[in-house]
Amino acid sequence: MVPVVAPELQSNGLAALPGALYQSQIGSPIHWQPWTKASLEKGRAARRLVFCVVALPQQPGFLKVLSALGNDPATVEAINSNYVPILVDGDASREMGLLTADLCAEINRPLQLPLMIWLTYDGNPVAWIPAPPSDPESVVALFNQSHSMVSQMWEDERLLAEGEEGYVLKNSTLDNANRRDRFQNRKVTSVSSDQPAVDVIRSIRQLVSLYDSFSRNFDEAGGLFPSSAIQLLATAAVRPGVPPDLRDRCLETTRDLLIDLLPSAMFDPLDGGVFLSRRGTSWALPSFIRDCPTQARVACSLIDAYRATGELRALEKALGLIAFAEKNYQTPEGLFAVGLAAESDPSKWMWSVEEVETILGPEDAGWWIAATQMKGLGNLPSEIDPQREYFRANTIGLAKPMSGIAAELSLSAEDFKPRFEAAKAKLLAVRESRIGKPPRDVVPHVGASLRMVSAYASAFGITGDEAFREKAVALLVRVREAFGEGPRLRAFAQEAPESVGEGRAFLYALALQSALDVAAITSDEQWLIWSEDVATTAAEMFTGDGFLKEVPDEAKIIDLPVTDLVMLFDDSTGGLVSMAECRLAELGRPLVSSFSELATPMPTYAMDRPILHTDLLLATLIRHYRLSVVAGEDLAPDLAEAVRRLPLRAVQRRNAGPEDEVPAGSVKVLLPDDQSLVVGSADALRQALLPSPSK
Repeated sequence: MVPVVAPELQSNGLAALPGALYQSQIGSPIHWQPWTKASLEKGRAARRLVFCVVALPQQPGFLKVLSALGNDPATVEAINSNYVPILVDGDASREMGLLTADLCAEINRPLQLPLMIWLTYDGNPVAWIPAPPSDPESVVALFNQSHSMVSQMWEDERLLAEGEEGYVLKNSTLDNANRRDRFQNRKVTSVSSDQPAVDVIRSIRQLVSLYDSFSRNFDEAGGLFPSSAIQLLATAAVRPGVPPDLRDRCLETTRDLLIDLLPSAMFDPLDGGVFLSRRGTSWALPSFIRDCPTQARVACSLIDAYRATGELRALEKALGLIAFAEKNYQTPEGLFAVGLAAESDPSKWMWSVEEVETILGPEDAGWWIAATQMKGLGNLPSEIDPQREYFRANTIGLAKPMSGIAAELSLSAEDFKPRFEAAKAKLLAVRESRIGKPPRDVVPHVGASLRMVSAYASAFGITGDEAFREKAVALLVRVREAFGEGPRLRAFAQEAPESVGEGRAFLYALALQSALDVAAITSDEQWLIWSEDVATTAAEMFTGDGFLKEVPDEAKIIDLPVTDLVMLFDDSTGGLVSMAECRLAELGRPLVSSFSELATPMPTYAMDRPILHTDLLLATLIRHYRLSVVAGEDLAPDLAEAVRRLPLRAVQRRNAGPEDEVPAGSVKVLLPDDQSLVVGSADALRQALLPSPSK
């Protein structure tokens, strides 16, 4: 067969694709193509393999990797001349992002993105290697190493007669068939607990045992900010029916985590944002990467922690993160962007004592250095900087709130605030001059927008500020208009090929969560109706063959049964759907049985690695340790509002039916073990649900 190179392969083909990741590469000299079956068919016609790079827009290191490939002329020539180059947004095409974890495990490498994958035009992986953003100089060498091997094998294959298959096609087909069998066997061997109410308690005990209050280490927690773990522990700490000793331990661990995190450098005292992850084993050294979904998730977790502990700084930080997200990620359409930004040298985020003294002067340097725990030789623990790479450098986090600093200076917080803000502004200006101000990401991102809906709803619940409720409703309306197509959802605000832009199961699960959150704070029936429509559509698209599919059939390219049951990058689809099922069932609007049967079981493996399943454990806890509020008719306005302000997921709520026997003007609180009580005032409701480990 004479190879036929399609004209589209002679130029970059990303210009028409929406999304920040694709738009960032439309000027690349690499002839990137969209992730479609048509692109693979162009490889078949040209007798070329596919060179695929899978990246996440939330991990801005991909810009360094793609720049390294695109800035080397020899590499560009090798890619354009030998392959069909395809760029994949692993957030929108989530099944590909999830697949990278399995591929990395096959070569005994930890999950690291971007991942370079060589594929046949049948969609079977041939070879793959992570491209470390921390070492962009090695990216070209890694590409050349694999390219040399793969291209030689493929050259031998190209010489075969038409219709013949050589080693590459045969072996990759066999490997993918074996991979498919392994994926299928997972659901066969994944045994569901036959006593989930007991096993969820065992799992939470296992989770709290991972935290050591002496060393301040949270084993197995990884480097990401532990949002979901905090939510689970804070909920269990005040959950009726949970054993008192475990409630006490969960409350203690939640408080300890707040002590570790709130004053740490994970929260930037200069502009108020929180960083995505840490670089080592200490929260003293952040990754210096931020995105919008992280701000929203952390804000929700801190609000839950505040409800459990009463730690005011947790609430202050949460509201500050919402304000930070509005300032930095809101788009002109009133939606939210993910926050695409390039990584920068960590040292540019750090400070020496001498620098601060020069910038702030003697009047303010002293209290700032004390408040941020800066030291002349640097404040990074030796175990995370053994080579003293950051000698005399300091990361900054406020060890005490502004009011505490003011009190030490014998000033009122009101009088001290202008000095405090002026000092922050001076340091922020210097830092921005070092790292530059990155271009603002203004591409609407559905996940970030849905996360912010929930953040607004949580903020309303804890503050009662009507502005937050209005923002939650208005934002969800915009999301439905921008990313909805009838009952279906899409990943981008503009049209895109199904394999690129069709909504995955995770997106539907996020939409369910946000719709139920808004329904809870508004008592507006339209959002319950929409949540039912979303759930019904999701059931039709993502159930089949006995597992929860992540990608709809019409959008699938690689023939693998990919499902999302582990918290790799975010909450898992399984955990979010399980929580939605619990909430909808309490509302008398259960998921269809085929969907519910996949969402509700608690797999036994969640007990072995609870840190990877905290979202699923939270749903299981709420399902089996019931805490629901049933509202009767003719509630007083303050009681009705108190119901709307209850914790969004920890406490379920619904209107009473005749069978509930709730007196008019009253609310029935349903507790574990079939206990209940009736209250008739907002104060009595708050007292009944008072977050105290003694209850």
